[in-house]
Amino acid sequence: MSDKTIKLWGYFVILCLLTITPTLAFDPTLQTHELLLDEALTVYYGNLARRNAGQPPLRWNRQLTYASRWFAWDSVENRATPYCGHQDTNGQWPSDRAPRFGYIGSSGAENAYCGYMRPQDAINGWLNSPGHRANLLAAGHREIGLGYYRRAGDGRGYIAQMFGNDAAYAPVIIEHEAVNTLNPSVALYIHQTDAPVGFFGRRPASEMMVADNPCFLGASWQPFAHETRFQLPPGEGWRTVYVKTRDIYGATAVVSDTIYLGANLPVAEIATTLSDRQPSVTLYGLYHPTLPHVQLSLGWLVDETYGTFQLLWGIGERVADPAAWGGGAFRLGLTSGETSAWVYDYNPVVFKDRPLVAYVRLKVANNSSTSEVARFSIKGGGVEYGPLRLRGIDFATAGQYQEFALPFTYHGNDPFLIFQFWRSGNTDVFVDAVTIFTAPQPIANPLTLAVPDGNYRGQGVWVRYTDGTTFTPFSEGSTIPIKPATVSIFAQYAADPPAPLTVSSPCVRADWQVVQSEPWLSGSAEDGTMRLRINHTGLPIGVYEGAITFAAAGITPGLTVTVRLQVVEQLFTVYTPLLQR
Repeated sequence: MSDKTIKLWGYFVILCLLTITPTLAFDPTLQTHELLLDEALTVYYGNLARRNAGQPPLRWNRQLTYASRWFAWDSVENRATPYCGHQDTNGQWPSDRAPRFGYIGSSGAENAYCGYMRPQDAINGWLNSPGHRANLLAAGHREIGLGYYRRAGDGRGYIAQMFGNDAAYAPVIIEHEAVNTLNPSVALYIHQTDAPVGFFGRRPASEMMVADNPCFLGASWQPFAHETRFQLPPGEGWRTVYVKTRDIYGATAVVSDTIYLGANLPVAEIATTLSDRQPSVTLYGLYHPTLPHVQLSLGWLVDETYGTFQLLWGIGERVADPAAWGGGAFRLGLTSGETSAWVYDYNPVVFKDRPLVAYVRLKVANNSSTSEVARFSIKGGGVEYGPLRLRGIDFATAGQYQEFALPFTYHGNDPFLIFQFWRSGNTDVFVDAVTIFTAPQPIANPLTLAVPDGNYRGQGVWVRYTDGTTFTPFSEGSTIPIKPATVSIFAQYAADPPAPLTVSSPCVRADWQVVQSEPWLSGSAEDGTMRLRINHTGLPIGVYEGAITFAAAGITPGLTVTVRLQVVEQLFTVYTPLLQR
């Protein structure tokens, strides 16, 4: 490389540093205790204003707060003169900043105060300005970010308040997001999930349970309600309330909020209470005795209630059916020709080029025919999969729903993802629902699912087991940590059983019972601990794979520990050398 080239590269590096230094000079994850309390109180006072206007409270969000803090800092430190506006020195607007700091949801509405103001004064100022008031009291928001910055040298400051709504998240808020309470009986507001947008959206909740622990011990299902009261555990300290919701198809989600019970608020710890997102979710206790692979779904389901589900030709209608998920199905009726219907989604980019499997749930009125009676296909962004052709005898029982699998991948060449169904024989065909799962992968315990679009916000995970041909019905996977989740142990043939093994999990209680086990495996529960016992008497030399599940009444799912036992002819004790220094 020539000297001239080296000089040019050096000049380029200097320019890059000059360009990015203003962005990196401030860490929005850190805040002084005084300004952190200002932010928290501004969220709370804003929620009180929303309450007075008949609007639900907002949950304080981490990513929106980081974006707001950075903009408040940028508006002071990167401006030679006092600034008042919403465009930062990078030329970006609120709708740019929110995703830049990791918020995956709708955003862009922002209030600003062009100077330092006390929390209540800031709220009053916004309420007295029509545009700012409209932002603060808008019905479409569910989360909020607050960013305060104040320069120590001259007191020049800035406040930014950003609003958001994430379709994947329906938060719970304790006491309008107050920082602390002296009364252990607290008011809760639980947001309802919006109607789904796209095949992979969530549906409104029909039931909920509320608890002071993530395992929902002692909780029971009750009809969903926006508002309720909850009794916090006694004493002083941080208290977290967990809410689990469930829709009519069994898809769940868990959200939480935290408040300090007592007068001695540790201000520095407020930062840990903000709502957050994760790029992945970890499942524990995955196991099947014969099927080697697992498939996962975040409640992805489409049925006849979806807006684009429609009859294409022939005779068809939506019908009530107690045997169908959600209580309804679409009947493809008899006519002189075929009957067909479809349902489609437009541009589901979050699943572009991701291998998936669709499970279509159908039933027929008569299953005696050896000829084709039904078929379905998937058009995944310009590529057609199927059609899968079904004879009457492919249905095990007439009048009973059965699932059929068809792998597919959505490609972006065509923006539509289409499921199409045909009645092609002399019997009515009923289309109940389509569930969508990831492609099969080997069972691991634990197993981490990288969530499409990196936006895990408490959604329940459905689990299926398969060998590529056979598959199980789906059930809810467990996200409750188990340590270790998989146990390996050696036992000597015709010798005494090995010592009991200890496995820990925060949800286990002493009254939990073993509900499923192997003949050679038993256990008992204590608070926070599962004790496993091996009795290999009578087992020949070899390797044995098994599992044991603990559960309490009303707890779904239980906790499963997988166990790998190796019965060997002889165990040898090895002593390591003693080293003296």
